[in-house]
Amino acid sequence: MREPATSRAFEYIDATADVQKESSDLAVSAGVANLRVMYTDGKLSMPVSLSIQTSTGLHRGVHMSRLVRAAKAKGRGGFESWLRGICHEVNETQPGSVVTCALEMPFDDQFARVAIRTTEKGAATYEYRLTGMTACPCSKKMVGIGHMQRAEITLMSRGKKSSDPQSVLSRVSECFSAQPREELKRLEEAKMILAAQANPRFAEDLVRECVKRFPDALYVSARCFESIHVHDAVATWSSKPGWVPFV
Repeated sequence: MREPATSRAFEYIDATADVQKESSDLAVSAGVANLRVMYTDGKLSMPVSLSIQTSTGLHRGVHMSRLVRAAKAKGRGGFESWLRGICHEVNETQPGSVVTCALEMPFDDQFARVAIRTTEKGAATYEYRLTGMTACPCSKKMVGIGHMQRAEITLMSRGKKSSDPQSVLSRVSECFSAQPREELKRLEEAKMILAAQANPRFAEDLVRECVKRFPDALYVSARCFESIHVHDAVATWSSKPGWVPFV
């Protein structure tokens, strides 16, 4: 019987080939991005997006399959512990790993965007992005009604202790003129409008309010999606001038 062509083709596979280990005189950081996995810790399970990078050292490339395998570990003790566990496994064969986890976390009546970046033993860097609403102080002063728009605050901080995302997001929500809701009856809608009008804030004010609540913040930004202009209004603050967010 004639041997199948696919079987003959397997004879040409060099199972000893390891191109990644070929030498190189320049170390670069490489890995995988937008790796979608399920984070599971006890009864909690949610989809997250991972970025895992490590140093090539004096080799040509990174063994990316090892990074993907490390990401399949079950979470224990919170996000930070899980991410550090991934780094630990990667570092055993490819030292110098950094992992970033991005997810949408339920908060109040919306899904806040949260990102955590860490190494195996270092402090973690956090990014929180939350939506709110503002009323304009200028038009409020001039005509008695502040035009309103949806707004967004981004907070970045760093620490060695695990954070409580719900507590952080709750304090960020206090910075807006008001917090939007998905379902409102007419009376509830009217009350929200009055609450926002009684607390008008510029994008600049949102940043100041956030820094006031988080004096150890690394970076804070605000964006108001203008309702009477085509452009957006933005404001930023950084504890280190020129520092750029990681995501």
